[in-house]
Amino acid sequence: MPPMIGQISLFPYNFAPAGWMFCEGQLLPIPQNEVLFQLLGTTYGGDGEETFGLPDLTAAAPPNLHYCISLFGEFGTSTYTYNAIIGETMVAIPSLVARNLLQAAGQSMLNNMYLLLSAYMGTRFGGDATHFSLPDLRSKAPSKCQYLIAVQGDPPNNLSARSPFLGEILLLPYQQTINTLLACDGAQLPISENTALYDLIGTTFGGSGTNFALPNLTAPTGYSYYLAYLQAIFPPRG
Repeated sequence: MPPMIGQISLFPYNFAPAGWMFCEGQLLPIPQNEVLFQLLGTTYGGDGEETFGLPDLTAAAPPNLHYCISLFGEFGTSTYTYNAIIGETMVAIPSLVARNLLQAAGQSMLNNMYLLLSAYMGTRFGGDATHFSLPDLRSKAPSKCQYLIAVQGDPPNNLSARSPFLGEILLLPYQQTINTLLACDGAQLPISENTALYDLIGTTFGGSGTNFALPNLTAPTGYSYYLAYLQAIFPPRG
């Protein structure tokens, strides 16, 4: 399943996957990126005639990680459903649209309309017997961006319909033991049992000899960062 065009994700690689680009404020030519230009305009720079700018999220990214934006993919509309992991939260440009993504703005949701998400989240961000609340991350989003949360999607233990890239980092609004994801808590893994992931990140986040370390990330309150390591696609290099 391709990403949405303009989707911004966090990766632990020293390269941007094919079809993605680091969010470093660089200028792109409009003729080769017309759809993305329709979404971004000159919000992040450019003259609007020949060039437009990407967001610069270098300061917002944790050490040794990179925010990347998808240059190609599905074009979000109000009738389009993004094939997400339930509760998946992404940084997004304000014009990004999909029917199952909502801004994480603390709004109250009916339990019986979002049974799976309410079961995972409970009332950790507020609620009562019939409602639960989404987190309010408006103050946490980088400048001119917003956090979107998937209120409908695949459960995190069944990623076959929407396999993330190996090592892709997901921000989820619950703390669960998930057999396809690893918590980004700095734990060390044996290289011999995780050679594909080691080939991507090496000892960037620590480790030596026979082990390597995962990123150790502090998530916004109530959230957890997870790294995809099973049922994942090896990221193609650009």
